[in-house]
Amino acid sequence: MLRELLQYIKTFRKLHLAVVFVEYNRQGRGASDLAFAELQSYLSSLAGCRLTYLRVDNADESKPLSRTGKNTFSVGGDNSSHEFSGWQRGLEVLASQRCLYDLVLIVNDMFLKPGPSFLQDYATPELLQKSLVAKKIIGRIDTVGQEYILFGYDVSRWICTNCFFVPRNAICALGSLVLMEGRLHEIFPREYDPRHLLKREKLSWNSGAGDFLLSCDLPAGQRQELRIHLTGGSGVAQVLSSLGDDCSPIAIINEISLNSHPLPQEWFIRGLSYDRQTLCAAQSFLLALPQEDSSPRRLLIKGCLTPESLHGIVGNELEVLVYDDARLFQENAPINLIYQRWIVEWLTEKWHSRFQIDSSSWPQFKSKACAIFNEALLTAKFRELGYPPETYGEKSYY
Repeated sequence: MLRELLQYIKTFRKLHLAVVFVEYNRQGRGASDLAFAELQSYLSSLAGCRLTYLRVDNADESKPLSRTGKNTFSVGGDNSSHEFSGWQRGLEVLASQRCLYDLVLIVNDMFLKPGPSFLQDYATPELLQKSLVAKKIIGRIDTVGQEYILFGYDVSRWICTNCFFVPRNAICALGSLVLMEGRLHEIFPREYDPRHLLKREKLSWNSGAGDFLLSCDLPAGQRQELRIHLTGGSGVAQVLSSLGDDCSPIAIINEISLNSHPLPQEWFIRGLSYDRQTLCAAQSFLLALPQEDSSPRRLLIKGCLTPESLHGIVGNELEVLVYDDARLFQENAPINLIYQRWIVEWLTEKWHSRFQIDSSSWPQFKSKACAIFNEALLTAKFRELGYPPETYGEKSYY
């Protein structure tokens, strides 16, 4: 037993952790210089472990490799695939310098957002040994409890890539952290399809009550899944977003019908709920309208804004937009419908920098979705190579 303990201590004393820190904005309050200093303070608890820090500056790709501290280096990055190509650039520099590390901490200057990092409590020798010996990638595991499929992989649970540990052997087996290069066109059309927006209409209401009526003619002969979104000017958007975030209803829906026939409840996919026999709507709600025949169809929605959402709205700025989100994806895209719904909902409704998808934001939408898909595929690929994800411990941070 004593011999095994001594061997464990000897092994750990030789352990070498490489830290690849991708940054974009070094200066200013809350920028990467502060995040890097915080990272170093967390990792100072790894007594006996050799540390090498490589700061990859994705805002200056021409920066040569230079030593900036006793065990700290800096080099220009590669922002072609955002942080993923930046990390890959850092790994290639480590290889070119023959840095024979045992594990690597993949991290970026956003690792403290949206809340504290697990490193403040779990940057321990035991965690590194767990990753190395048990062949695990370790970080915060994200999931929303739904089945997501991408390129045939189950990506329902994924490691949050702003901070995670990986054994060097897993990095070598993977080859590259950039997994979506050249594949995004398999999921999305190259150009935005204007048929995505079926209707945009200003709402008007009577006597300040917020009553509205929306009718929308739908294309014939195809299955439709429609997303109805309430939006408006900057003040209106702020009011509706805050209401939607705390699950308060935006509107009371009195009637939803298709060709004068009320929609059955099973056609309500998301964003509509019954509260005391009243149908309440969130800022965005989703309807599935199966094909009935080849004739044109008319969708009719009657409702009123809640007093909370009506309060503070100046003038008739409120609009209703009707989207056919299937137009955003290739017909046989290698992504299941639930994942398609989530990626659109996340970027248009839930993300802190949410935006509506149109021709001007199409490149932004594809770029952000590409990063999300790359993150999900990383976990799936590591699992396939025999390095499954594992969380750091029992504590929850955000």
